[in-house]
Amino acid sequence: MKLLPLIKSICGLNYTPGELTEFINLSQKVAVSYLKYLELNGRNIKPRKCEGINELEDVAIDCIAGLFMRNEQGEFVQLARYFNPIINSAVPPTNAQLSSMLRRLIVKKTKQELSRIFKERDPEGAKIIRNIKVAIRNSNKFSSFREMGREFVIINPEISSSFDSTSAHHLSADILDSNTSKPTIPEKILFQYFLEKYIPSDSVSAMLEKMMNIVINLPQYQNYLAVDLIAAIIREVTFQHAHETLTNDIDHHSPMNDMQIKEIHHTNQVVIDLIRRKINTQYLYKNKLSNEKADLYFQAISDYIKELTQDKATDSNFQYLKRYIPDLTQKSYREHERSIFEYLVKLTKKSLRNKLKELL
Repeated sequence: MKLLPLIKSICGLNYTPGELTEFINLSQKVAVSYLKYLELNGRNIKPRKCEGINELEDVAIDCIAGLFMRNEQGEFVQLARYFNPIINSAVPPTNAQLSSMLRRLIVKKTKQELSRIFKERDPEGAKIIRNIKVAIRNSNKFSSFREMGREFVIINPEISSSFDSTSAHHLSADILDSNTSKPTIPEKILFQYFLEKYIPSDSVSAMLEKMMNIVINLPQYQNYLAVDLIAAIIREVTFQHAHETLTNDIDHHSPMNDMQIKEIHHTNQVVIDLIRRKINTQYLYKNKLSNEKADLYFQAISDYIKELTQDKATDSNFQYLKRYIPDLTQKSYREHERSIFEYLVKLTKKSLRNKLKELL
């Protein structure tokens, strides 16, 4: 793509609708590439429980939309301010220069907008992250560094003697080479250790200190943590404690509660019977499934329904089926089981949702 004539047309308001569409599509692709890079490095970009296939494309458009804001004269103000000095210079820029400039612009805008989107989508999570960063900045115990698009926290040298005591708050990633051979602490392990130490009255700074001390006392793992991981665990533990506190005050054996449990149990049974009929008519009678496989599918889906309506944490579709096929592998699941089983799970979700709506 020849960027110079395209950008000149857009900044000079001489573009055709096709040229504008072409430039927007290019900008979106650059933004999507950057979002994929962030996701590969542990960032959660897509909205939670989003079932669509174009989530990153939608997020990318939201991020770059501000670049295409116009003034009363129809000018793209930000694009013109950014590109005009170089495209109107005596020495025309090369395509490579313009490509590099465009990438920098898109990445910078995407970073800015992601911060705004995150605050709107999850104000509580944004508040926790902000408090963690303040705690790092105001404490002599911690330092931070950025690597692969994420921010990390590490205990300062007075606790970990392998670092120079004159280190600045923002450490270079190359200082951490000695840790690269160690694995990061699994989230579940960190969660369980922190849950034992959690005190509701603790400040974010105190919780951060407890979490970092856990890592220091487990030398088989890396001695630093990602800020977003810390925030996620603080939030989950805080929520779990609040939920337990509230539910402990509820009388679970009231007549109203007993009636609700019976109604939900009846609804579950209706959906289970529906899925049994669907398996029989659509797969078993047409010899698409054996009797044994049909029973295994049915039992796995029955578990899913019961755990979902009992407010328990649900497993992945693969894990539900693996309960009844112990030697099932991911590869075998993808090749032989997924198409039918995941269709049945989607049908179960839809049927259960409709029945619960009727119940409510």
